[in-house]
Amino acid sequence: MLQPLVVGLGRSGSGLHLRTLARLARRTAATGDPLVALPAVGCDPRAGAPGTVGAPGEVTVVSTLEQALARVDPATAVAHVCTPPRLRYDVIAQLAGHGVRRLIVEKPLASSAAELDALVRLREQADLDMVVVSHWTSSRLADRLRRLVREETLGPLRRITVDQHKPRFLRSLASDAHPTALDVEIPHSLALALDLAGPAELRAARCWDLRCEDRALPRLGGAEVELEHPSGVVTHLRSDLGAPVRQRSVVCAFEGGTATAHFPLSEDDDHAQLVVHGTDAEPEAAHHVFRDDALTDFLAAAYRGFASGTAGAVNFPLACATTRLLCAARAHCAAAPHTTAAPHTAVAHAAVPHARAGSR
Repeated sequence: MLQPLVVGLGRSGSGLHLRTLARLARRTAATGDPLVALPAVGCDPRAGAPGTVGAPGEVTVVSTLEQALARVDPATAVAHVCTPPRLRYDVIAQLAGHGVRRLIVEKPLASSAAELDALVRLREQADLDMVVVSHWTSSRLADRLRRLVREETLGPLRRITVDQHKPRFLRSLASDAHPTALDVEIPHSLALALDLAGPAELRAARCWDLRCEDRALPRLGGAEVELEHPSGVVTHLRSDLGAPVRQRSVVCAFEGGTATAHFPLSEDDDHAQLVVHGTDAEPEAAHHVFRDDALTDFLAAAYRGFASGTAGAVNFPLACATTRLLCAARAHCAAAPHTTAAPHTAVAHAAVPHARAGSR
């Protein structure tokens, strides 16, 4: 079995990774094929603050990476790097220096193209098996969308529209971990778009401010990104972090119909929904509801991949392509005139330098 080391115990580290690891440990132990050795080791400089992380026996919390590394064997450790993107290279370099070779890194992989290039070099030099969190692409729902694209049941894919909306006032006010709205939800949908439609060029991008009472947080209110794929598909990604309601939906428009995918909105419910509507052969809509605990399945696949030494073979190139497009979108938004209000229309077709990236 492999022992988790979770670096960074914020929302992702404690609220998602540790909780999911405990669930995965119970599930695989019950089937006689245990993957995860608990307790995990959690590391965060805020570890001395009041409150507990995880249930007794599930995690041992320390406040420095040195203390954490003293409690794990590099030969069996899996490091979950859940720090803000700007801190990840230094953390990964320190882990690699102590012999840790298996890593699961939160999205986005890096905060700049230079940091990404440095990580790629470090991965090669230190022979790291690195997986980047992208549970949308490994979900059962995404698998059904891929099947529709591959088999052309509704004809060729023409357009992808993704809406990821949620109110995110408190976390944005309390933390500076994400510099813009591009870094919050867009990485999930961007990776999925590249997975479904192949490589893409950035055509437009914009961010706007998050307004709350008498405060405004620059470029954290939401983001829009438009992509053009050589395959002919056009992708439009939208994320409103000041929305009064939550939505995680993907509409794939085909030549002969549409498929609307609804991802689970939170850990409160793990059911996904897919509505397929054909315009010709199948005029009636088909509504499918099914369980889709994507993060647990993602971590299970990653841990099994680590056991065979192939965990990041497919995932890492897609994560790099996603990060490069994110960097291009950040650069475009930084150079564009500052926008304070959310748009009322689709993303503006401002001219941007082509930034090609992608991988199926």
